[in-house]
Amino acid sequence: MDKGQGKMHLHFMSDTIINHINSEELAALALTLANTNSPQGHEAPMADAVFQWLAENKLNPIKQPILPDRANVYAVLKGTGGGASLIFNSHLDSEISGPEWDWGMMAPDINKIGAWREGDRLFGHTVLNDRGLMATTMITLKALRDAGVPLKGDVIFTGVAGETGSAPVDEFQGLNYEGKGIGSRMLVAHGVRADYALIAETTDFGISWLACGACYFKVSVPGRNMYTPRSVRPDDVRQHPNAIVKMARVIEAIENWARQYEAANTYDSACGRVVPKVVIGAIRGGVPYRPNRTSTHCAVFVDVRIVPGADPLKVQRELEAAAATAEVGARVEMFLARTGIEGRNVEPLNEAVRRFHREMHGAEAPAHAPVEVCSMWRDNNVFNSVGIPALTYGPPRRVEEGGTRAYLSIHDLAATAAVYAQVAQTICNRPV
Repeated sequence: MDKGQGKMHLHFMSDTIINHINSEELAALALTLANTNSPQGHEAPMADAVFQWLAENKLNPIKQPILPDRANVYAVLKGTGGGASLIFNSHLDSEISGPEWDWGMMAPDINKIGAWREGDRLFGHTVLNDRGLMATTMITLKALRDAGVPLKGDVIFTGVAGETGSAPVDEFQGLNYEGKGIGSRMLVAHGVRADYALIAETTDFGISWLACGACYFKVSVPGRNMYTPRSVRPDDVRQHPNAIVKMARVIEAIENWARQYEAANTYDSACGRVVPKVVIGAIRGGVPYRPNRTSTHCAVFVDVRIVPGADPLKVQRELEAAAATAEVGARVEMFLARTGIEGRNVEPLNEAVRRFHREMHGAEAPAHAPVEVCSMWRDNNVFNSVGIPALTYGPPRRVEEGGTRAYLSIHDLAATAAVYAQVAQTICNRPV
């Protein structure tokens, strides 16, 4: 039951911490962050909002600039010494916005409406990814401080830029287009480190210490410029002057290869199964306002997920071989390569999360994280790659009854904050 407005009260957990987790404060903070317009590649407004809240609550934040309009934010709750340290990591960025997104995705609810509340439910893409969980870690840090919980090791909040997927290509150049862990890599490269890291993301309460890597490819096809009245349509598509038409053969070849690739590279681990998916995410060719010319160039842009230990060059060669079967002169260029990592030495953190999940919910955490959780990029890859044992754990994205809208439950977020706080108390009082 609630004990006071917005407060959780659980007899089987530490009242000292739980009574300092206010679910109404958490929900309000989540909505404030989720309605801060700050798309991927331009996270400065989110960094400012997070910094301001941490400063107002006397948590001594530090801003780490990356670019004039990109930054990380972190704050350290100092321990007394002699204990392990723990990072709570979440990401400032959500999806992109602007002309490219408006035309390419036609999704007006992404980064436009923002987030809103209906009863116990928080709706909106930005609150799902990842600002609801960022608010949860911020409230956790504040609760630990306010409760005066004795900690030997440090607890470190990190809000990072550029976790979501992007990479420079064509005219879209520069560090504003860097994603897939640029913020977390900046942190660890400049000394923001700990003995363990917990990545705060939605996981259906599953626990995963591995994640896919990702390779991005540009696959291009040449053509000839012909004015419509002078154009030809040969019987053999391979001889067609229009690169866009020839690209149809390449797309079919990639889709056929992708089906085989996903089946052949399924990877099983102690925390779940990885199925490395392939998506053709974009296509470019011709000039939209002058469709009276065949296109001299057409390109598709392909996201290929790779399992831990996979060689990006091997994947590129497979894709090249698949594209070559189209026999239209396709060229493959790789413009992003991020490896996947399976974490090591995560047992103390895994055991703590499982213990307090069980106490919080009266049931065991799922034996395995969902396939899609294990099969995506998350920044535990960055921490595990530098030897910091890291895993991801968080609440589910629930779906309304009889509908399609996903939401976060405020109760789930508050329960997750309680688990995070108990995990921090356990890990940070663990001797080093």
